[in-house]
Amino acid sequence: MKKVFDYQVVVVFNPKAEEKNREKVLAKLGTMLAVFEAKINSKEQLGTKELTYLIKKQNKGDFWKLKITATKPLDIKEINSYLNREIDVIRYLILKE
Repeated sequence: MKKVFDYQVVVVFNPKAEEKNREKVLAKLGTMLAVFEAKINSKEQLGTKELTYLIKKQNKGDFWKLKITATKPLDIKEINSYLNREIDVIRYLILKE
């Protein structure tokens, strides 16, 4: 039986980002995960929330929670690099469950 690795990723988008840009970022993330034999099991929009402090000159963020399962460990550095380059992503958090 293969070992399964579970991850939770919370991505905070700029609330002014267009829907198609958010979907593009999430689709590209899904493509990257396929390399690690991983998939996004669920995407949940948590809504737009007020931030405690300004992040990239924004006081609100559009929060998304992703549940990911993988058959081998993810390369977190590569995912960090991708999410850091995305203009519409103002913050993210990757947790191993």
